[in-house]
Amino acid sequence: MKLTRSQQIVVLVLGVLTLVIYGVLVGTIVRNSRQASQASPPDVQTAEPTPSPTATATPTPTPIPTPVPPAPQTRYDLQVANEPENTALRLQRGYAYIALDAPAHAIADFDAAIELNGNLAEAYAGRGQALFHTKEWTRALEDFEHALALNPDMADAYAWRGHLLFQQGRYAAAREAFRQAIELDEADPWKHILLAQALLHNGDTDEAKIEYTTAMALEDRPVEAYVGRAMVWAEEGDLDAAQADIASALDVAPYDPVALNGQAWLYAWYRRDQLGQAEQMARRAVEGAKGDFEKARYLHTLGWVYIQQERYEEAVEMLEEAAALATVDGEVVYKEIVEHLEEAREGAGQ
Repeated sequence: MKLTRSQQIVVLVLGVLTLVIYGVLVGTIVRNSRQASQASPPDVQTAEPTPSPTATATPTPTPIPTPVPPAPQTRYDLQVANEPENTALRLQRGYAYIALDAPAHAIADFDAAIELNGNLAEAYAGRGQALFHTKEWTRALEDFEHALALNPDMADAYAWRGHLLFQQGRYAAAREAFRQAIELDEADPWKHILLAQALLHNGDTDEAKIEYTTAMALEDRPVEAYVGRAMVWAEEGDLDAAQADIASALDVAPYDPVALNGQAWLYAWYRRDQLGQAEQMARRAVEGAKGDFEKARYLHTLGWVYIQQERYEEAVEMLEEAAALATVDGEVVYKEIVEHLEEAREGAGQ
C-alpha cells in the first residue's frame, strides 16, 4: 500500500520528538556522582538429587540469575540516601533517571513521592512519562489525567497527554491537548514542535511552518525545529528550502541523530541519487538513538533506504527490528513500519 507524503513524513516527525522530550522537561543537567549500587537477586537454590545406593549422584547446577542493572549515577543519590522522605529530591532524581534512559528507576522514585504525598501532580506527571517509555501507555495516560485533575494548569501534563494520544492515533484530541499546553506555556519551544507535528499530519502545512518557526524564535537554532520545518518544505515540494534547513541542523549539531536521520530521510525519499550517503547517515543515527521508539524510527529510515536499493532481505531485517521496538500492547505503533515491512518481504520473495 502506497503512503501519502504526509503519512511518510509523520514517521520522521515522530523521531524528532523523542529526542526533544528528554531534554526540555528535565530542568537540571545530570552529572555523574557516586555509583548507586543495587543488589542482585539472591541465587536460586536447587535441591540436589538423593544419591542412589548404586550410583553417584550428579549435582544439579545452580541457575545463575539475571542481574538487575544498577541505577545510573545522579547528583541526587547521596541526598536521597540521607533524606529518603524528601519528595522534592525524589522528583528531581526521578526526572534525572528519565534523562538517563532509566525509566524503571524513575518509576520507583515517583512511586515513593506519591506514597509520601498523594496530591503531588508533578509526581503523577513524572511517573506518566516514565511509564510512556516502559510502554505502559494505559497507566501513563491515567497518570497524566490524574496530574491534570490535581493541577488543571499543568502545561507539561497536557503536552505529554497529547504526545501519547498522538502516538495512539487520536489526532484531534492530541491537537487540542497541545493547544491547551501552549495556552498555558507559550514560551516552551517543545510544545510548539509537538503542535507543528500534529498540524503537519493533518495537512496544515502553513500552520505547521508557523509553529516550527515560532520554536526557532524561542530557542537558538534548535535542531528539532529545523528538521521538522524541512519536512514541511518537502511536503510543499520546495526541496531546496528543505535541504537548507537540514543543513542548518547539521551545522548546529553534526553528530545529532535527529539531524543525521533528517538528512538520510530527505535523501531516501526525494534525492535517491544519494542513497549511499543516506545509508551511512541512517546507520549513524541508529547508533546514537535513545530509547526503543527513537531507534525504531531510525531503523525504519534505514530499512526504507534498503528497499530503494532493492536490498530486500536487509530491509526485512531492519524493519522487523524496528517493529519489535515499536510494539506496545501487542501492536506496532507506527503503521508505516508494518506497511514497508510487507513491501520488503514481498520484494524478498517471503
